Amino acid sequence: MEDFYIRIAELNVRMESRYAPTRRYCSDYIVDATDAEIAAKTSDDEIDAELKLYDSPHGREYCESICLYRSIAEKLPLFDRFVFHGAAVMADGKGYIFTAPSGTGKTTHVGLWLETFGDRVSVINGDKPIVRMHGGEAIVYSCPWAGKEGWKSNTFASLGGICLIHRGKENRIRRIDPSEYFDELMHQVYIPKNSEAMLKTLELIDALAKAVPFYLLECDISEEAARTSFEAMVNNG
Repeated sequence: MEDFYIRIAELNVRMESRYAPTRRYCSDYIVDATDAEIAAKTSDDEIDAELKLYDSPHGREYCESICLYRSIAEKLPLFDRFVFHGAAVMADGKGYIFTAPSGTGKTTHVGLWLETFGDRVSVINGDKPIVRMHGGEAIVYSCPWAGKEGWKSNTFASLGGICLIHRGKENRIRRIDPSEYFDELMHQVYIPKNSEAMLKTLELIDALAKAVPFYLLECDISEEAARTSFEAMVNNG
C-alpha cells in the first residue's frame, strides 16, 4: 500500500502503512501533501508484539494503527504537543477534557453532557486527544484514534479545563492543584521512551498545569452529575 498523509494538531504526518483499513480509519484527516513534520511507521515485529500483548481480537490491521499512533506520540513532544488519555468535548466554544482510569465512567459522563446540553456540546475526541502548548495557551485537538465508541470530529478548541473523575455517592466538584493528583494524572499522559521527548513532555505538563484549571469530580451516573460539572466548568469557569 502507498504511503499517505494526515494532518493532526496542525502537523503533517506521513503514514507508512501496510493495510488498507488504516487509511480508511484516518480518512477524515487525510490531506494532499508532499512533506511532513513526522513520519509514522512500524514493523512486523511491533505489530506481532501488540497482538501478543493485548491478545487483540481485531487483527493485524487494528494493531498496526495502534503502533502507528504510538510512533506519532513518541515524536509529538518535540513539537510542543502530547497525547492525553481522556474524552475531550467542546462546550460553548471551549474545550474540556474528562480523564479517569478505564472503567470509571468518563465516556458515560460525556454522554450525559451530550444528552443534557444538546447543541451546546460536541465531541472533539473520545479517548486520545492531543494537547498543544502554544504561547502560554493550551489547545486540544482531535485525531483518528478515538476509542471503541469512535467519537471524534476533525476540530480543535482552546482548552478550558481538565476534570479528573472519581466515583462517588454524592455529586460534587472542586478545583484542585494538579500536584495533589500528580501520579494519577501522569498515568493519563503518554510518556515517550526517548529521553529528550520524555523531558519535553514533563515541561509541557508543567506548562499545562499553569495554563488551565483542574477539577476533581466525584459523581454517580445521573443528569445531576452532568449539571454539577457543567455548572462549575463551563458556566462559572
